[in-house]
Amino acid sequence: TPKTEMLLDTANPYGDSSGSAEDYKGALTLLMKAMDELDSPEHMPNGLDPSIWEHFCLARRNKMESEELVKWKALTLAEMQAFLQRRMDDNEKIKSEIEDIFQELTWLQEEKMKLQLNLTVQFLLRQGQVELESTEIPDYTDAILINKSVIEELNCSIMAQGEKKIASMVECKDFSKGIFQLEWEHKKMRMQIEDLKQKARDIVTLPISKDRQLFLTVLNYDSHIAHRVSVMEQALGIMDKLHKKNVKNRQKRIKELEKCISLKEQANYELSLELKEMLVSVSERRHIFEAADTQHVSEKIAKQRYREILKQKHLQGLVKEQEEQFEILQAEVE
Repeated sequence: TPKTEMLLDTANPYGDSSGSAEDYKGALTLLMKAMDELDSPEHMPNGLDPSIWEHFCLARRNKMESEELVKWKALTLAEMQAFLQRRMDDNEKIKSEIEDIFQELTWLQEEKMKLQLNLTVQFLLRQGQVELESTEIPDYTDAILINKSVIEELNCSIMAQGEKKIASMVECKDFSKGIFQLEWEHKKMRMQIEDLKQKARDIVTLPISKDRQLFLTVLNYDSHIAHRVSVMEQALGIMDKLHKKNVKNRQKRIKELEKCISLKEQANYELSLELKEMLVSVSERRHIFEAADTQHVSEKIAKQRYREILKQKHLQGLVKEQEEQFEILQAEVE
């Protein structure tokens, strides 16, 4: 249908890729703008021929364009491979569905053939007519002719015996059902006995607190509790007195510590004043020492200048080596 063709065209990476080409062109233009900034004469090394610089910039542009083209082609290849993998998975899925449909079709054909060939035909036979295994006419020379009433009486007796047998089977089934019910009730009673025994063991092993033991053993429980409360009140009074005494001792200790702190602060203040006087004397001696050590400072400055001169010579040698290498590379490029 046109709808499926439209969907396939949109999912096909081999079709129109104008969007990706526009992205590539936009990225290439941005890269060329950045290269224009790099190709400006400001970035040209000193002492280099402008024609060689232009040739180098052109080679660098070609290299960047080729790298950008390789990246774009790699992305396109990855999209194509992903599309191919999706199509291969869809193909495998469709193949499996086709195989299942073929299996169902063969099964339906086999069932159709069976229903067409294996037909069931019902024949109504009259009373007394017998189906023979062979098509040959049997020999009735030793046959006996019996009255129909005898056959009917025999059939009635057979039906009566069958009803008796069915009644006995129902009675046996009811009896076995009663046995099963009695066994179930017996099992239920045994389980109830086990539950009661377990409850009795739990009651025996149940932990009882001291208060409950006293309540169960002591005769006058209320007077005992009143005596215990009075003893506990006396103990609380003694503990309150001890607490007040300890609080007073702690307060005395706090006052002594505060006095010690004030003395220490006074001593620290006196030491800080002494420290300031010592710092003033040290700074005066330092100024005197620095004024006497000017010759040593001039020698240090001369050594530092000599090191800078050596460093400049070393850098000039490196610049010459790089220029020689650049000339060699330029010759190889030409």
